[in-house]
Amino acid sequence: MAENLGFQLVEGGAPPCLQAPLFLSCGVVEHGFSTRLGGCSTGPLASLNMAFHTGDQPRRVLENRRRFFNRWGYSIHQLVAAQQVHGTGLVQVGRDDLGRGSTPGSSISGCDALVTTEPGLVLTAFAADCQLIFLVEPQVPVIALAHAGWRGTLGEIGPRAVEYLAKECGARRERILALLSPAICGRCYRVGEEVARQFAGAGWGEPPYFTPAGEGGCLHLTAINREQLIRAGIRAEHIGDNSWCTSCRPDLFYSYRREGGHTGRMAGFLVLNNSRRRSL
Repeated sequence: MAENLGFQLVEGGAPPCLQAPLFLSCGVVEHGFSTRLGGCSTGPLASLNMAFHTGDQPRRVLENRRRFFNRWGYSIHQLVAAQQVHGTGLVQVGRDDLGRGSTPGSSISGCDALVTTEPGLVLTAFAADCQLIFLVEPQVPVIALAHAGWRGTLGEIGPRAVEYLAKECGARRERILALLSPAICGRCYRVGEEVARQFAGAGWGEPPYFTPAGEGGCLHLTAINREQLIRAGIRAEHIGDNSWCTSCRPDLFYSYRREGGHTGRMAGFLVLNNSRRRSL
C-alpha cells in the first residue's frame, strides 16, 4: 500500500492541526491546515474560526490566529492573504506585502492565489468546503497557495498557478510538490443542473470527477484538482492526496454546505523557511 503523503492530523500541542509528510520532508517550507478546535469563538463559529468575513468579533479571530500560528513561532502580522473572490486571479507578493490580510479589510483584493519567493511571508488562505492547493518547488525555491471552490476549479486555478511558477519563477514542473487540503467530498457536494452543465462542457462530467444524479449531481473537487495538476505537468507521486471531507467531519472541520452558510473557516498556510525542518 502506498504511503499517505497527504495531510494527517497532528494532535500533540495546541491547537491541533494537519500537516503532510510530503512537505515536511522537502526541507524548505513550514505549512499547516487548521481544524475547528482550540479557539475562543462561540456559537456556530466555535471555536477556532480563522476568518474575519464570517461575522465573528475581530478580537476573537485575532486570538484564534495567535494561538494557531504560535505553534510555529509566527506572528499574525507576518500573514499575507487574498480577498478570495472565487476567481482565478494570481498575485506574486514580496516584502512590501507583509501583513496584508492580517487585519480586517487589509487583504490583497481580487485574487484567489498567492505566489512568493520571499522567506518569512506566511501565505494564508481560508476555506470551509473549498479546496486549498499548496505548491512548492524546493530548488528555486518558490511557493504558491490557491483557493479552489467550484468556480476556481472550473477555471483551473491550480494549473494556472503551476504555469506561473514555471514561466515567471523558473520552476521545473517535474520538481513541483503539491498538496490538496481537506474539502467537501463527492458524496456530500450536490450541485444543480447549471453547474453540472458547465463541468460537463469542460470535460469533467463523468466519474470519477462528477456523478450525475437527477437534474444535477455530485462534484468531486479533489479528483478534478488532482487530475488538473497532473495534466499541468506535476508527477502523480508528487501530489499529497486529500482523504478528508469537511462536511463528513463536524468534529474537526467547519462546512459551509453542512451548516447552511453560517459557519467559521479553517486556515491553510505555507511559508518559505530554509533554516528549519520539522517532523510529525
